[in-house]
Amino acid sequence: MTNYRRELFRYLEAGIIGLFFVQGMRFLYGTLYAHLGSIDQLSKTASPISGTPGLISRADVQTELLITLVALLLPLLAVLLGRWQFGTLVAAVVAAGRVYMTFSGHSLLGVSGAAITVGGAALYMAIIARRRPHTLPILFILGFAADQLIRLYGFSADLTWDGSFLPIQAVISLALFVIAVINVLFDQAEARQPDYQAPPRTGISSWGALAMGGLLYLEFALLGLPNTVARRAGLDPLLVAPWLIAATLLPIIPGVRDLARRFLGMFDGQWRGWVWFLLTGLLIVIGFRFSGPISAFVLIAAQVLVGLSWWWIIQPTETRGNFSGPGVAIGLALFLAITGADYFTYDYAFVRGLQEPFGSALRALRGLGLAVALISVLLVNLPPILARKRLPWRGGRFIESVMGLLVVVLAGVLAYTFARPTILIPPTNTDRLRIATLNLHGGYSLYFNYDLISIANEIKKSGADVILLQEVEAGRLVSYGVDQAQWLGRVLDMQIEYFPTNEALQGLAILTRVSIEQRQGVLLTSLGKQTGVQYVRLRAPDQAVLDVYNTQLGLLLKDSSRAPDQQEQDQIQQMNEIFGLINQNDPTLTTRTLIGGTFNNVPTSDLYQRMAQYFSDPFAGFAAEKAITWRLINNVNSRVDYLWLRRINSLQAGVVEMGASTHNMAVLEIGLLSTGG
Repeated sequence: MTNYRRELFRYLEAGIIGLFFVQGMRFLYGTLYAHLGSIDQLSKTASPISGTPGLISRADVQTELLITLVALLLPLLAVLLGRWQFGTLVAAVVAAGRVYMTFSGHSLLGVSGAAITVGGAALYMAIIARRRPHTLPILFILGFAADQLIRLYGFSADLTWDGSFLPIQAVISLALFVIAVINVLFDQAEARQPDYQAPPRTGISSWGALAMGGLLYLEFALLGLPNTVARRAGLDPLLVAPWLIAATLLPIIPGVRDLARRFLGMFDGQWRGWVWFLLTGLLIVIGFRFSGPISAFVLIAAQVLVGLSWWWIIQPTETRGNFSGPGVAIGLALFLAITGADYFTYDYAFVRGLQEPFGSALRALRGLGLAVALISVLLVNLPPILARKRLPWRGGRFIESVMGLLVVVLAGVLAYTFARPTILIPPTNTDRLRIATLNLHGGYSLYFNYDLISIANEIKKSGADVILLQEVEAGRLVSYGVDQAQWLGRVLDMQIEYFPTNEALQGLAILTRVSIEQRQGVLLTSLGKQTGVQYVRLRAPDQAVLDVYNTQLGLLLKDSSRAPDQQEQDQIQQMNEIFGLINQNDPTLTTRTLIGGTFNNVPTSDLYQRMAQYFSDPFAGFAAEKAITWRLINNVNSRVDYLWLRRINSLQAGVVEMGASTHNMAVLEIGLLSTGG
């Protein structure tokens, strides 16, 4: 019983630190991205207005980057602390600095708290890789599973980051300290036993460090959240969540690990690693290339294999020195490098001004999300490919498998409970509808302040029954892993229809209180950033149908390598494709039709004039200053977001200023009892 109690406390300690590591890394990544974006905007601003949300001083950002760099190097201290009996206690105390992140939010102290949390957790990993190697994989598995549950409860957002969670966070950090003290006492008592034998020397090798970097990327960016898996499969995240959490936790069951050992044991040692690599890679490829339940199933299966791969990063060592500290630091650095490549698979179109061939190389990452994932899978499988005579998994006692299975079942039940269905609130009026369009800009304001709550409040005040959203993020690291369409839909009690245009996690969304009868998404020809058009057919309260199209046309970039007229031709081509889709869905041109979104062109353009030949612009009579939908630095404003109507009467129109986005929200009230031109 004493052994089970000791292992329970060790797993509790590792699980809490694993959760803190995942939360801290997600917070740190998104916030540093926002602060660097704010500094970039600030450098181009002639006279910034003090107090503007998102503004941060260059000195603060430099301090944050310095603290983060030092924190990421903390694992190197494992060379010293790894030999000290209180080393894990010191690392746990540092990781308990997670409380500062909750206390101070996105301020310098909050970012520093997140960096210290990540650094302390990384130091802890480096120490236990030598002392308690069997708990290191459990740390990652429990950490990611707990993060999934918390985010499922918060509609893909982490509610524990809010200041209101501070008292609970303080209790958890204190509990971590107490558990760490108990574990030190257990270690001392164990070392005093007459039959005590020192554990075999283990550590994170250089190949294990590379595998760790790949594993972190796969978990943080691809498989570690229900929304990221579901959006690639084209399914509702709530359907995927219970199964993904169960798959994440399955490797903690000794019987599952023993089954993996038996499976790979059937192959010759020189082929085992390649079999594991090909199997994992095949599942990833199928998950990327297909959609629906098949895609979800194989990605969830890939999560099981990735979870089992955590055991490979630790290798036996014969040397007195230990590479675990540098190994963890290298793993973190490689993770950041891979996520940098992943970033440009989305934002390749904004690579400008870089010296060649670097600019072309980054722009060439367009559409290579699968390639980045497969490179990560290869890195993950370097240890099994090279360690031909070793299988890291071992079974356990039957009671241990039963306890592990109970944890998996309990987590699955909790996930099913948290996956609450949306309660759709229908429109309050039967003779009219309010329709709005808003470019979310990834959830960021002009100076990169992230405030989805303010956006939700403005939408709620507008009374919109249908909302067309552009530049929606569905779980990227730079947007804190939040599925913005899901979050807004759940907060506003609206049905969610999402269409990915860029690597599955960036695209268009329609939120509606009106039932959807048909849905379709089409990618448009795009020489710049990939765009698309989203179509839904709604059954309006008067029982007539309403065709709604949501789109974002290509950007016009001043410093692009392509001339402005060439870029405008891209927009014309995209508009022609949208017209083709409209004619396909309504050959008789008798259905009430609305097309809205970000057209990235002004009312004096040829594109606008062409649209005006077929649709009416309810904002046409507005003064220019009252129709502004796009705000840039140095008071540069324009109108690029539109709501176009055909056979629909406009009753009221207006623009709502949105401080939490670079775009304002255009809102339109339409009549349903009669049709317009």
